[in-house]
Amino acid sequence: MKIRSGIDSVYIPRIKAIVEGDHFMSFLNKSCSEKETEYILSHRSDEKKAESLAGRFAAKEAVSKALGTGILAEDIALPDIEILTDDNGAPYPVFHGKAHKITERLKVCSSSVSITHERDYASAVCVLLCHEEI
Repeated sequence: MKIRSGIDSVYIPRIKAIVEGDHFMSFLNKSCSEKETEYILSHRSDEKKAESLAGRFAAKEAVSKALGTGILAEDIALPDIEILTDDNGAPYPVFHGKAHKITERLKVCSSSVSITHERDYASAVCVLLCHEEI
């Protein structure tokens, strides 16, 4: 077994500028799944939308680092890593496309994501448990 991890932080005011901008919906369509978009838009205020989007971006980047690729590397697109929320409100990753192929190659058997928000930053950590041979 091998444990792989990734961590990332996102500056929420930078994301808030996107949320308040003219191309917010276009941005969401390019970077988020339908379910992620629905979750982000469920928040009433721009502040909460920005906080939610920043957290998901941090989580996507943390997951990509745990995969060993980073975002946009190896043709991994942002929607290839989907961050959903379970019935208890806990985030979890779902892998699609190239990201899914990498999880198969690494023999990922378990994945976990945690997101936190503090003042101007959203941070996330991802842990993958793999059967990958060292």
